[in-house]
Amino acid sequence: DVTTDGSIDPRDAIAQAAEILIRQLAIFTDLEKIEGFGETPAAAGDGAGPEIPLAHGMENFPIEELELGVRSYNCLKRVGIETIGDLVTKTETELAAIPNFGKKSIEEVKETLASHGLTLRGDEGLLSG
Repeated sequence: DVTTDGSIDPRDAIAQAAEILIRQLAIFTDLEKIEGFGETPAAAGDGAGPEIPLAHGMENFPIEELELGVRSYNCLKRVGIETIGDLVTKTETELAAIPNFGKKSIEEVKETLASHGLTLRGDEGLLSG
């Protein structure tokens, strides 16, 4: 049984939850068809782009899907970074040039992307320190 606070019908709540889950899991469809998936970081890229190619359609996912903190999210939106594809084409240096986007924001973005198997452009093999 599903109960809600009354602001949404239980059936609608289940339907919305299913839609969100489907969107989140869509990045894992056909992983074996994604060029470079499963390669070691040294073999996956040449530094010209993201370490692991984006799953079909993931480059068009809005950055909201990453659930970044408010400061990071607002800074990215302010400079026109709207999608995950926009974000992974940036380098750490480019992000550092964004007003009010400091080291903590950069680390948050890098960690969040890493949790999705992605990196910023040019981050392959870099050690943070």
